[in-house]
Amino acid sequence: MMKEKIIKSIERIGDLSNKLLQTKEEVTNEELEKYFIKFEKNRMDMYDYVKQANLWLNFIDEEGIKAINTEYKATLENNILKIYIPEKLPSIKQGINYVQKQIAYNISNVIKQYKGLFYDKFTMTIIKVYDSGKIWDADNRNVKPIQDGLINGKVIRDDNIYCSCYMVQGYYSDKPHIDVYVIDAEEITKIINQKLR
Repeated sequence: MMKEKIIKSIERIGDLSNKLLQTKEEVTNEELEKYFIKFEKNRMDMYDYVKQANLWLNFIDEEGIKAINTEYKATLENNILKIYIPEKLPSIKQGINYVQKQIAYNISNVIKQYKGLFYDKFTMTIIKVYDSGKIWDADNRNVKPIQDGLINGKVIRDDNIYCSCYMVQGYYSDKPHIDVYVIDAEEITKIINQKLR
């Protein structure tokens, strides 16, 4: 059933692409915009089909499709969980899209060995965003997929005000990527609150 749905999505993308290629000289920006929206929807549909099928296969202890990026890394040292994300963090202006879902899924997959690590603690997530842009605003980047990945991977319980806080730092790099650090925030928030009195 999942494979048939994925094949149908691929066929729809093929049809969309072929129609566009037949009129490539006359294609307008509006037509390109419509194409990207439909293309993205079909990609998200395929991702959801795989995710749902994998959940069922995990339940019966079978392997599913590994729709994950193997360049993601997670390490634990001195009770600090470090996650390496080998891609750009999407802008908050883009809304919910495939990239955000994929980042959350990749994070939850790579951290599964650390399930429960900070589940009963108040945590701080430090997000260091490296981008090739010379001037950009760190607060325009959407950190939600990072927090969602930590929750889905059951490393933190939630990202509400009683469970978690975060900070975002921006840096220049020729190789865009993200470094994420998850720590027990009790000591840090104590120091911050003392300094701010």
